[in-house]
Order: sequence, then C-alpha cells, then structure tokens
Amino acid sequence: MKRLIDRLHNRFMRSYNNDIDYPTLNTMMRTNKKIWIIDVRTKDEFYSGHLNMAINVPLQDIREKIERIIKNKNELIVVYCQSGGRSRKACLKLEKLGYLNVYNLKGGIDNI
Repeated sequence: MKRLIDRLHNRFMRSYNNDIDYPTLNTMMRTNKKIWIIDVRTKDEFYSGHLNMAINVPLQDIREKIERIIKNKNELIVVYCQSGGRSRKACLKLEKLGYLNVYNLKGGIDNI
C-alpha cells in the first residue's frame, strides 16, 4: 500500500508543468519590474542562504499569509525550496487560492 501511495505521490508531483530553470528566473528578475520570489523553506534554511529579492513564507504558512503579502493574483510569482518538492506543493496551493502566474524553480536552490 505504501508503495502505491508513493508512486501516486511521485506522479502527482511530476505533473506540475510550470517549472522554470535558474537561467530563466535570472532573465525574469532582470526584465520584470514586479516579480515575487517566495522561499518556502523554514526560517532557519532561509537565513542560512537565499536568493536575492526572496521573501520567506514557509510552506505550512502559505495559505494563511500569502494573501496579505501578494494581494494582486495576477502578479508574477516564482516559488522555490531546497530541491523542488515543497515549492511544487506551494505552487499548487497558490493556484487553488486563485493566483494565475505561478512558477516553480526546478530543482530548487540545490540546482543553482
């Protein structure tokens, strides 16, 4: 049963198709005046090193905090974590909340 759940979970996690790589994010940061970069790792992980312009909203706090931070649901948002798993979950939560331009940094900060 656990193997089946793991396979379904992996299939679901791979299904998110708004992944971008770091060079694309770099271009987006240079060309877009308004881009939100959300680090969904823990506060300790964030303070040990993060991307420039990133704000920390841990995954477990996304639902309760994000609408106070990003009021316009059309804003460009890029989400990242350590390796990409938590940020995919966060992207799906953001889309369920109605955010329209949400991207996941493929491979997370480990891939930079």
